[in-house]
Amino acid sequence: MKKAARRADVVVMAMALMITFCGVPVASRPACPTPETQYVKTMTLISCRGGVTEEVKVNWESSNEDILNRSLLQEGEVIGRIGYRESVKVTDGETRFAKDTGVDTGDTPNLDMMRSVGYNQADTIGSLSLDESAGMSIVANWCPPEEGGLCPCAAVAIPNLPASCEDVKASSRMVVTDVLATTRGNVGITEAPVSLHYGVTATGSGGAGTPAHGSIAAEFSAYALEGSAENVDQYALGSRMTYYERSSARGLWEFHAEMDYTSRIKLP
Repeated sequence: MKKAARRADVVVMAMALMITFCGVPVASRPACPTPETQYVKTMTLISCRGGVTEEVKVNWESSNEDILNRSLLQEGEVIGRIGYRESVKVTDGETRFAKDTGVDTGDTPNLDMMRSVGYNQADTIGSLSLDESAGMSIVANWCPPEEGGLCPCAAVAIPNLPASCEDVKASSRMVVTDVLATTRGNVGITEAPVSLHYGVTATGSGGAGTPAHGSIAAEFSAYALEGSAENVDQYALGSRMTYYERSSARGLWEFHAEMDYTSRIKLP
């Protein structure tokens, strides 16, 4: 069978979500950073013929109360979490790798990352596997109007804000013998609107118009619960949303996926 007949061209253009409920003040409230904030910045460049490994793990939680208190949320409490992991493994071959990662607990984006990798199999052995995922979650108790000015979600007094819960994840995975790939992502939970972006672009090592060889998949999920804006202290469920999408290709392919989630408060 001709090589062209084995080629799969996959373009996953955009998956964009925004929670906006007209007329009522609902959706995600940002998580409060602590007065003392931290900033981490790393950069890695690798050019290698042979084996390569690289691993990153990030986990950050923040709350305007005590995150060690695992009982029911306090009145007005908001807990936010960001998680990120990445693993690169090359058994043999020509690898060119660059990565830039930043974590800022006091300013958005709280997580900002970029990866670029080029790989060619050595002779007839060797492969590259890249597994990466980013996620965020926000859990917030309702906020009474008399605390509106102190509530993490508001600079001025506003009506009752109901409880909410959101969990969002985006990821990609590839096992390849020839590729030129870039992944880009950022997550923000300390300023409104809270958001997550993740994108992956992969072609052959010759760039656009040339196929990569192997397998690739991108996955996105979002889960959001929102309390009713009426009688917020009764915790009635006002909205529930779930979203899931997975795209994959195997063989010879070019691949592009963009995944976005945004949640903002809609004032009357």
